[in-house]
Amino acid sequence: MKPLNILVLIGSPRNEESWTYKSIRILEEKMQAIQPVSFEYIFVQKLNIPFCDGCLKCVSVGEHACPDYETIGPVAEKMDKADGLILGSPIHTFNITGLMKNFVEYFMYKRNRPSFFGKKAVVTATASGGGHTVVLDFLEQTANAWGCDVVSRMGISSSQMTKPLYLERVNKVAEDVARKFVSEIIKGELGSPKFRHLMNFRAMQNMTRNQKDSVNQRYWEERNWMDAEFTPLCRSACLHALWRAIFPGKCVTACVRATKNLTGKSMDLDINSVAFMLSGVQIWKMLREINDIKQIMPV
Repeated sequence: MKPLNILVLIGSPRNEESWTYKSIRILEEKMQAIQPVSFEYIFVQKLNIPFCDGCLKCVSVGEHACPDYETIGPVAEKMDKADGLILGSPIHTFNITGLMKNFVEYFMYKRNRPSFFGKKAVVTATASGGGHTVVLDFLEQTANAWGCDVVSRMGISSSQMTKPLYLERVNKVAEDVARKFVSEIIKGELGSPKFRHLMNFRAMQNMTRNQKDSVNQRYWEERNWMDAEFTPLCRSACLHALWRAIFPGKCVTACVRATKNLTGKSMDLDINSVAFMLSGVQIWKMLREINDIKQIMPV
């Protein structure tokens, strides 16, 4: 059986000594017990990339125009070839680390020219205190912007990792995440976009339409996205109806799955064939309430 290739991007300055790395190693072990996997770890600190100066050449000219493409290019190729991605970061002052934020800046062009549709991802965050929601949201939204389907999130309380009961819970959650991650990669089905993805697509579509003869516009035109409701590569079976609900006479069908948290509880929320007319603001509020339910928080 061919092993699944998983690329892990770690934004901790402590590298192998970090709880971010150690918690992902637990996930690796659980995945290995289900299916042969080959993990490669990229520690952002070891890339030694300078601060992105926001020149935007990657956006306006092309990724090869980045002054640091010699370093970033090979990483982008590995990301493209991987069957799955894991983005992990510790939490510094209740936010993403500077290392990870700087790394993400180098992939601004992926937000304009997303290419990872169908690629599955998991995001993780570790902290002795709080801030998990902010960092997990940032990592998930980043992976989504690149085109990834984020299948699960793990928030770890590093200060609790030496306690047997907590470690037992982490192992249980890691088993669940591993099972889902492997399953989604093997199925290879395209995920359904969330409402915010549809809104972001429309905004990017309008922006790209105004960028005449640009590398971004050519990219979108080649894929017939300029007049599409959403990227054709993505199924919108679950939430495309929410986008249509903004317009008259449409029926909403939605299935929102809540991921398991560290207490081991899970919820499935189904809204089937509910005909209603809601404004974009009302729909957004509803989805934010659902999102609050599914946050993965430390015990």
